[in-house]
Amino acid sequence: MLPHRNTLFFPMRIPFLSSLRRFAGLTAVACAAIAPVAAAPYHYVDWTAANIGLGTASGTITLPDASTVTVNFAATYANGSAGTLYGAQINGGANYWNPSTPYTSAQVDNAPPGTDILQLSGGLNQIYTVTLSEAIKDPIMAIVSLGRTFTPTTYNFNAPFTIVSQAPGFFGGTNTSLSQQPGNVLQGNEGHGTIQFIGTFSTFSWTVPSPEAWHGFTFGIRTTEAIEPTPDAATTALLLGLATILFAGFRRRRAR
Repeated sequence: MLPHRNTLFFPMRIPFLSSLRRFAGLTAVACAAIAPVAAAPYHYVDWTAANIGLGTASGTITLPDASTVTVNFAATYANGSAGTLYGAQINGGANYWNPSTPYTSAQVDNAPPGTDILQLSGGLNQIYTVTLSEAIKDPIMAIVSLGRTFTPTTYNFNAPFTIVSQAPGFFGGTNTSLSQQPGNVLQGNEGHGTIQFIGTFSTFSWTVPSPEAWHGFTFGIRTTEAIEPTPDAATTALLLGLATILFAGFRRRRAR
């Protein structure tokens, strides 16, 4: 007669299942720590004030937990004196984010939801700076009409970025109107799309050497460092090491 299942097989399975669950859990945590962010809703700036003559604007981003992040923009010259904005829409106007196709991707689920936009001119030797009230993870910048079809314009950033989406937009363009150049330079030939800065930022800036009026942008975030802390390298390495040890033990146990 075979032994009763509860007296032989079931107790032997408990350690196996427990180890498997521990391994799966640690592996999931480790992978989450190093995996790129999947498609997610982004939260855009509600620009509430702008001074065209002084080149400043401010607004807030409201996150799902009802917390807010303050966003300030300033155009300045190298000597620190105030620059200018070409224009700003903070309460109505044309929806330059229509169609939404250039602004959605595998990383970003949603285009800017309204008509808010800051409009810039190139070739003025100004520095454009965005400053946030707290550290932000993986911020994005949605861009309208960078450059003309046969006359490129560049945004020269002080931080690395990647192009996550582009397509024909409000003023036309193509699926390749934006290109990433060496030295953190974004080039546009009637470019509409979204770029993403990978990492944690509380400020970033750029210049626009080529004359053109106008091109526009707004800014969005997925979450903050306070809400979703980034694991440090030591923590990630420890988790991966523990997962590797457990997996090796699991394989040896199965081989017996």
